[in-house]
Amino acid sequence: MNGLVSNPVLPLWLVLSCGALYAWLSWRTYGKCKLSMPQKCTLWGLRMAAFLLLAWMLLLQSLQTKQSQTEKPAVALLLDTSASMEENPMGADKTRAERARELMLSPAIRSLTDKARIFTFGLGADIQENPNNPQFTSPRSLISQQIARILARFRGDKLAAVILLSDGLDHSAERIDASTLGVPFFIPELEEPGEPIHNAQLDFAVGETSYPKRVTVNWKTGITVAVKRLSGVQAATFPVQLMQDGTVLQEESIVFAEKETTRRISFQIEPSRLGPQLYEIRIAPQEDENSANNRKELLIEVTDNKQRILYLEGTPRWEFKFLKRSLLAEQNLQLHAFVKFGDGSFISFDESNSGDPMPALTHDALKEYKAIIVGDLTASALSDAEASAVCKFVEDGGALLMLGGVNAYKEDGIAFTKGLSSIMPASYLPGSSMREGRFTVDFTPEGRVLSAFASLAEEGRFPPLLTLWAPVKPGPFTSTYLAAADGTPLLLGRQAGQGRTAMILSDSLWRWQMGGNDGDGGKGLYGRFITQLIHWLCPDKQGELADTPLQVLIADSEVDQHQKVIVGAIGNVGQSGVTCLITTPSNKTLTFPMIAAKLEDEVGLTQPQNGFRCDFTPDEIGTYKLEARSTDGTRHASTILLSRFPELEHTGAPINRAFLHNLAEKSGGAWVTWSRRNSLLEGVTLTPRTLEVVSVRPIWNHWFGLAFLMTLYCLEWWLRRKWELV
Repeated sequence: MNGLVSNPVLPLWLVLSCGALYAWLSWRTYGKCKLSMPQKCTLWGLRMAAFLLLAWMLLLQSLQTKQSQTEKPAVALLLDTSASMEENPMGADKTRAERARELMLSPAIRSLTDKARIFTFGLGADIQENPNNPQFTSPRSLISQQIARILARFRGDKLAAVILLSDGLDHSAERIDASTLGVPFFIPELEEPGEPIHNAQLDFAVGETSYPKRVTVNWKTGITVAVKRLSGVQAATFPVQLMQDGTVLQEESIVFAEKETTRRISFQIEPSRLGPQLYEIRIAPQEDENSANNRKELLIEVTDNKQRILYLEGTPRWEFKFLKRSLLAEQNLQLHAFVKFGDGSFISFDESNSGDPMPALTHDALKEYKAIIVGDLTASALSDAEASAVCKFVEDGGALLMLGGVNAYKEDGIAFTKGLSSIMPASYLPGSSMREGRFTVDFTPEGRVLSAFASLAEEGRFPPLLTLWAPVKPGPFTSTYLAAADGTPLLLGRQAGQGRTAMILSDSLWRWQMGGNDGDGGKGLYGRFITQLIHWLCPDKQGELADTPLQVLIADSEVDQHQKVIVGAIGNVGQSGVTCLITTPSNKTLTFPMIAAKLEDEVGLTQPQNGFRCDFTPDEIGTYKLEARSTDGTRHASTILLSRFPELEHTGAPINRAFLHNLAEKSGGAWVTWSRRNSLLEGVTLTPRTLEVVSVRPIWNHWFGLAFLMTLYCLEWWLRRKWELV
């Protein structure tokens, strides 16, 4: 179906009125000339033709074409790529992964391409689209979380069915409600029921370790180690040692009861030397099938830097309590916390400096701090001069975290007034409010690429929030790092001058204190999130970098084997180039030329810096020494990189039938045994849908219109000359 549509620059009545006036004036002009009637009509007709052509252009005419198209329904094929898919606890003829691959290549799946559009996703710690050769190496499977993310991507599309090839060993923090998914799940049984076959030979391994990557010298810190049983069922007792430089620092005995799979043990250290410190965890079971997994190295950066944080809060709410507790426990952060009382004064609530007066919020006083946290304060909490000093503090390289609530985010709250709005990541929108509900949140693509949140992005276990302030308008220089399932922002950040600002749009984040596994020396999920956020916000000491002749930079001092590492170097080397010398754990020396480049997140910097870079992939497990050296040999610097064996999800557990069967049944799909796998999609209705495709092609701006207009004007001018009117 075709038709003309207009989008006039001027109202049609105005165009017609101008046309009538123009026609009358033109005729009067030619009426007083000594021309014959045919000559007058000719000139008047040329002018009117030019006007009509201009009017056509002002109407912006377009040709609209409507076509009906038939679209096949979509079918999502979800493949669990976690390491547990390679396990075979029942001793079957094929592993779960082998059966999943076989089903993906089966005629039952291949025949779907004639009736539906097939979208394939790999589900692990993250989502992989269209995996050509899927590898079952993901350290964990977040099935519920990834299903919710994939279904959100199919909103507006006709998703007829989901085929899930998984063992159901879900590590998500929250289970999905299958009855609300709105699409049937069809799940084949990748493993027959039965009792797992236990290997008689014992095998123990050093598993996950939790410890801070950076600590302050002469501060006590904790290291938590998980020791796992990989095979065997017998009881066992053996020592676990913490070592450094070949010396046993501490030793504890660990006791495994019969069939017990995991035990945890903790050590405390108090580093007295500055710089990177390499520790080793070693277990010594009397009987062990594989001794290669009985040791693990840890790299901890020991510094003497303390970053001062100023925290201003409106009331001693739950957020204040847990944030203060988390930051006071952080060894390289020094927190100064103050709460505003009814008389307008701020009272110290920091145990470490109780009684200290509130610092003056001036430009000179704020230079002593690395970051400012602003809580649920009203606009009256800061004077205009104080707000200007805070803005200047950020623009000069400081950090600001807005952790407000209703008082801070309302129209006249501190977040959007008093001059702070110019550096805020978002602005106020009419009708915004603190919405209550149950909001599932996750990292956005921008949040997942930040090295500061790498460990949390891999874990992906965020309990739901009960409040979100919305809507807000993100600024042009703002990135959203955490968002709800519907896209509502939770954590926004932006660069402001030389510093950074961030805002958390919820007053129920403190509930994360009660969720997630302990890590980083025993801190919960909330503590890890807040401290990593503060470290990301606080800028690097660019002045110190500039004073250093040469410095080696890497984003993370610990990486998995075969994971690409980007090595950066910053410093004044004059006209000399820079070479990177890498000493491997087997004492081989590798030489890489470093090229000039702009460095930032990829080497752990928060602000762009000119320097040099190269990349390499560690092929061995152990400690690498990275040394950057100027080609003239006058400057050099080094650091240590630890390459570790990837920690995979090996549980030895059978598939989770209850989870998979519940998902299939409540979603309206089907759970079928392996023998009936070819009838997996029986009863699925794959009905195509008809779409109306509208295309609009402008026809007012074609070149021949302008050419015709110029021809009319030229012809009129030529006739006026011929008839001696000019």
